[in-house]
Amino acid sequence: MVYLRVSTQSEAKALQIAQLLLEEKLAIDLNMTRIDKRFEMVNGQLTSSVRHLITGKTKALLFPQINNRLNEVFGNDNMPELYALPIIYMDWEQSQALVSAVKSV
Repeated sequence: MVYLRVSTQSEAKALQIAQLLLEEKLAIDLNMTRIDKRFEMVNGQLTSSVRHLITGKTKALLFPQINNRLNEVFGNDNMPELYALPIIYMDWEQSQALVSAVKSV
């Protein structure tokens, strides 16, 4: 199991991604939050931007499919930031619910 994180500047794009992940059973129970200040260094200058963060749980084996699917939809130039963190411990019943709710690999 992994904790999926997808970040984009556009709220509409975040909603599109959430809908895609849920409809295609690539993740379950997604959360979306707005990050008011994301700081980065751009050309030696500190900049801030608004980001929309989608988080949720999925199977680790689905990550390549999620990555490929988002690349198909958005392309390399418009690809959202995407990564996953391993879930080390999880309630057994919640784990079984996740396994049954998402796609089989």
